[in-house]
Amino acid sequence: MTTSKLHGSLFAGLLAVVLSLAGCGDDSTVNQPDHDGRVDEGADAAGGDGDGDGDGDYCEIVHPSCNGIGGGDGDASVDPPNTTQDRCNGTACGLSHLLPQEDLEFLGDMGDGWLRLMEADWEVAPTAEGYRCMTLTVPEDVLITSFFPQSPPGTHHSTFGVSSTPQGPDAVVACGVGTTGERRLQGSGAGTEATVLPAGVAMRLRAGDQINMNLHLFNTGDVPLLGRSGMWIKTVAEGEVEHEAETLLAGPLSLLVPVGRSTQTGTCTLQSDATIFAVGPHMHQKGVHMRATTMKDGEELELYDGDYDFFHQLSYPIDPVQLSAGDVVSIECTYENDTDHPISWGDSSLDEMCFISLGLYPAGGHGGGLCTN
Repeated sequence: MTTSKLHGSLFAGLLAVVLSLAGCGDDSTVNQPDHDGRVDEGADAAGGDGDGDGDGDYCEIVHPSCNGIGGGDGDASVDPPNTTQDRCNGTACGLSHLLPQEDLEFLGDMGDGWLRLMEADWEVAPTAEGYRCMTLTVPEDVLITSFFPQSPPGTHHSTFGVSSTPQGPDAVVACGVGTTGERRLQGSGAGTEATVLPAGVAMRLRAGDQINMNLHLFNTGDVPLLGRSGMWIKTVAEGEVEHEAETLLAGPLSLLVPVGRSTQTGTCTLQSDATIFAVGPHMHQKGVHMRATTMKDGEELELYDGDYDFFHQLSYPIDPVQLSAGDVVSIECTYENDTDHPISWGDSSLDEMCFISLGLYPAGGHGGGLCTN
């Protein structure tokens, strides 16, 4: 089956579920500072996925007894107020500030039909990487047909999870990669552009739902990096929607990539009937090629086969493929490991993954967003 490029990425809306069972980290996170900075032009935000250290829960809201992510001692009295200790990739990266947030209008007009879903301001200390989570309780029903991530330098991925009831007060806090919701709405990765769903397909938010925007932030520079990340959307009327969709992340939870060129595999067995309309490959910096297939009427059907560029992660529409519960999607990921050591599975840019996101409908019944054998 041939594919054509659809700007955007589905994978990131599901990435956080992979480590949702990880525990809270050690470091302290406290209140917001009086900080008026925005984007620091001097900071170098290049780098890889660097998805952090795998810490999991919404520490500051759901689990106030634990404290963010990183490698500190968890003693809140050690760090100055309004700061957090992110993961340090240099010899000493210092503390990151938690910034005050502007009161932004829900679905504010951003021009050309785009509406602001949510945005958050952030700061990351030199050579540090970490996570910020923004929660927002939805005031009205919304049917989304297009997503446009706002990802300034330093935003390595954004995921958007949804819970049917608030998990805590709306806030912006330091958090971990596993902070998510009951279902996956959408997300973005490096190089992601706008995603447009097929005609008649939408993703629903209901009044009272709480969205959790999970930002992975990475600063490879030697000065603090600041920015505002978020998501803009386009909406559609109820009468124009035939199918409510979601995304499902398929692939293995264990890898060991040897030195040199190798191919790793994984599978996903669907729990419910589904029509797949888009696919989005996701690996880290050593990934070079991905292939995904399924069996249809006794013959192999190709869902995706293409080279991979970590810094240009897109979603690809495909001719709709109807699959049944019990059908298997197989994934093959090829790597060029030019280091002197094997690379294991993990959320950091220095680790690797092998996932393909599946845009599908109907929503629901797909195991909470992760499918792995």
